Amino acid sequence: MFKKILVPIDVDYPETAAAVLNKTAEHVKPMDAEIRLVSVMSGFGMPIVASYIPKEVRQAATDRFKESLEQFTEANCDKSVSYCIRTGKAWEEIIKEAEKWGADLIVVYHNHRGNLNESFSVSCSHRVADHANCSVLRLRNILS
Repeated sequence: MFKKILVPIDVDYPETAAAVLNKTAEHVKPMDAEIRLVSVMSGFGMPIVASYIPKEVRQAATDRFKESLEQFTEANCDKSVSYCIRTGKAWEEIIKEAEKWGADLIVVYHNHRGNLNESFSVSCSHRVADHANCSVLRLRNILS
């Protein structure tokens, strides 16, 4: 039985994120497991690149990202679902959060036909599956 399930979502694709969360909740309900969402905000690259982006722009991007995640959780989750925001490469940050939180399952969306960003790409789900220290479930074809 899985007790701590990490679900990476991309708030820029709320329909997909909701489908992944709903499918996860449907499967884990009998287990009475904790669910944590993680959403990874792209970093601003190397420090030299980030130095050219004004602090106000970086803060506005972070605030928008956080607001989007909070709106998503409010609309799609009950109070038992926790969430966090990480910054960096999606697959690396997903692994780091899984280890930090002690997840025993990561549920990722594996879309080999669509045009979604890296959080749900074949590359990201493969890397998570290859590097995770826990089980990984890759969901496919969850959107109609």
